[in-house]
Amino acid sequence: MNQDERLRRAVNKEPVPRDLEARVRTRLDSGGPRRGLSGFGRLISSLALLVFMLGATQYYAVQKTRDLLRVGLDDHLHCAIEGAYPRQANQGQNGKAAAMTAMGPYSPMLQPVLDQFPGDSLVSAHRCTVNGRDYVHMILRRDQMLISVILTKRRDGESFPRTIIPVHESGLAGYSISSFGAGGYMGYVVSSLPGQVNDRLAGLVAPVVRRYTGA
Repeated sequence: MNQDERLRRAVNKEPVPRDLEARVRTRLDSGGPRRGLSGFGRLISSLALLVFMLGATQYYAVQKTRDLLRVGLDDHLHCAIEGAYPRQANQGQNGKAAAMTAMGPYSPMLQPVLDQFPGDSLVSAHRCTVNGRDYVHMILRRDQMLISVILTKRRDGESFPRTIIPVHESGLAGYSISSFGAGGYMGYVVSSLPGQVNDRLAGLVAPVVRRYTGA
């Protein structure tokens, strides 16, 4: 499943601002009387309105999607890239026990998530707060690359917008970011892997996370 498909499935019913069309029509009407417009002129006017609304819808969708994807990126940058995470790697069973403790009530999902990454090693699993937001964060290593699996509670108004035109978002700041809905949570997989590979990992992780969030 590619990222566009997953984003469309993750959306809720949040619309583009409802008064957008009314505002545009008011702006067009303010130009003066329209009694002199021919049928062709009215058609051109209607097409211009449609093009404007589609463009505004797409802009709104892309901007909001980018903002929501950055929620996951912020945690990846702070913990995985800047190194602000508990050192649990290379501790064998003690490290795994420390990770389970750090995950707290989310610890039951740790091993099922790790099972989706055969051959990759666990670097850290913990709960953290970045920019005033709480996260559950699992960091894995694939060769020299770090992969983040992130979970955070959805706040009011946080939902990927519905749009007529598909939203295209391959990544931010050079990282691949794949997001999925998990009930009252938003989930992310963030890495420097190619976008399609990152998407595939998110597709594996999403149903596992949903089992533990009641989605």
